[in-house]
Amino acid sequence: MSQFDIESTAAVAAEADFDPFAAGLIEQTLPSTEPQREVWLADQLGAQASLAYSESLTLRLQGAVDTQAIAAAFSALVARHQSLRSTFSADGSLLLVGEAAPIDLALRDLSPLDEATQARTLAQECAAAVREPFVLERGPLLRATLYRLSPDAHCLVMTAHHAVCDGWSWGVIADELGQLYAEQIGAGPALDPAPRYADYQAWESAEAAGPAMQSHVDYWLKQFAGSSLPVLELPLDRPRPAVRTFASQRIDHLLDSNLLDGLRKTGAGVGASLYAVLFSGFAALLHRLTAQEDLVVGIAAAGQLASNMPRLVGHCVNLLPLRVAVDAALPFEALIRQSSGLLLDGVEHQNLAYGALLRKLPMARDASRLPLVSVLFNVDRDAAPGRGTFPGIDAAQGSVARAFENFELFVNIVPAAGGMQVELQYNTDLFDHATIERWLRIYETLLRAAAADPALAVGRLELRGAEDAHALRALRPAATAPVGARLMHAAFAPRQRPSRTARRYAAPTRC
Repeated sequence: MSQFDIESTAAVAAEADFDPFAAGLIEQTLPSTEPQREVWLADQLGAQASLAYSESLTLRLQGAVDTQAIAAAFSALVARHQSLRSTFSADGSLLLVGEAAPIDLALRDLSPLDEATQARTLAQECAAAVREPFVLERGPLLRATLYRLSPDAHCLVMTAHHAVCDGWSWGVIADELGQLYAEQIGAGPALDPAPRYADYQAWESAEAAGPAMQSHVDYWLKQFAGSSLPVLELPLDRPRPAVRTFASQRIDHLLDSNLLDGLRKTGAGVGASLYAVLFSGFAALLHRLTAQEDLVVGIAAAGQLASNMPRLVGHCVNLLPLRVAVDAALPFEALIRQSSGLLLDGVEHQNLAYGALLRKLPMARDASRLPLVSVLFNVDRDAAPGRGTFPGIDAAQGSVARAFENFELFVNIVPAAGGMQVELQYNTDLFDHATIERWLRIYETLLRAAAADPALAVGRLELRGAEDAHALRALRPAATAPVGARLMHAAFAPRQRPSRTARRYAAPTRC
C-alpha cells in the first residue's frame, strides 16, 4: 500500500499501453482520492493482490420479477453514480468518468436444472465472479449477472472493484436498485439526483488542505507516539512467508439474538453501543491469543457520512488504526468504555488518510506483512435484514467469500436471520481452518461470559471448554511479549462528552 514507492510503481504502469477511451467517451476527469490511490498501488502488486479487492453482493429475489425492468434499473443505477462508470489513468492519479450509456445486464437461465444442480452451479458462478480480475485502466469495474432459478425466483450477482465501491456503497446500491425497479414498473416515484463523486473528491481535497487537518494529524501522531510501534503477533500454524501472500477462505459463525440482546444490555449499562461491545470482545480475544497488551485493530469509517453525502456510491472509506490497551486485570466493562471512546475519537479524526498517517510514522518496511494494521474489524448497521425496496418482491441480501484477502484476519459482522453473522476471512498460508473455527468459538464464549458478568476481568472471562482452553494455553510460549509501553487511557479517568460531530459520524460501515 502506501509504504511502496509511488513514483516507481506509477512509472512502470505508465509504460503499458493505455487508451483513455477504451471504456467509451469520457464525461469528466478528476483526481483520484488518496485512499483510492492506496488501493490502486496495492492492486499493482500482482493478480492475487488485485483480486483481494473484488467484492460481490447477491440479491435473492423471490416473487414475480420483470427481468426487463431489472435490466433497465441496473442501467439507471450506473447512470446515477459516477464511480460505477469510471476507470483509472495508467498511473492511478486520475479517475476517468465515462458517459452514461445503456448496459446489457447478463441473463442466465438455470431453471431447467434440478434444485441441487442449481445450487451447485450458482455457487460456482459466485466463486468465479470474485476470481475474475478487473483491469483498473480499462474497466468496467462493475459486473452483474441475473440468474433465473424459477418463474418466481432469481438471483442477482454484482461484483465490483473496491477502488470504486466500498461497503457503505453496496447498501446504497441494494436500496436504490429496488427503488429504480419500482420506478420502471410504475410503482414508485423518480429518485432525486445522486451525489456526484466529483463533489466528494472536491470535499476530500478541501479537508486535506483545511485548517482542521492539523488537529487530525496531531491526534493520530499522539496515538502512536513512542520509540516503537506495536506489531500484532498472532499464533501461526505455519511460518510466515518472506513475502506477504493473499490466499484466503471465509468461515461464518452466527451470534444468536439472545446473546446480542445481552450484549446490548451490557453496552447500555456503560453507555456504549453494540459495536463497542463486539469490538471489545475481539480485542479481548486478540489479547488472550497473543498475551500482548498493546494492540492495533483497524476499523472502517464511511466518508459518505463525514461528507454529508449518505447516498453516494464510490470508494469513500478510510482505514482507522485504533491502538487498544488490554490488561488481563482490566474489567471488561472498563474495556468497553475505553473502546467506545477510541471508536468515537477515531471517527472524529477520520479525515486523515491512512496512507498519509503511515508516511508520518517511523515505519520499518517488512515485505511479509502489512504496515501497522494486520487485522480489520467491522460491524454493519445493527438492524434485522429486511425485504428490500423491490415492490412485491422479497429481496434477501448476501455476500460472496473472497478467494484472496488483504488482511491476515478480516472480521465483518452483519445482520442475519436469528442474530448477527460473523464473516471471518483469513489468510490460508498462515492459519488452518480448524484454528479459525476454534477462535470463533472462543470469541463467542468470551462475549457470553462478558454479557453474564461485565465486571469480570478480561483475563478471567471463561473459555468454551477444556479443549479450547488447552489449545490457547499451548500458544502462550510462542506468543510475543507486549510491544512498547502500556497506554494510559481515559477509561480510568473522567471523560469529556463526545462531540456532536463524533456522535453523528459514529455509524459503522464495511471496509
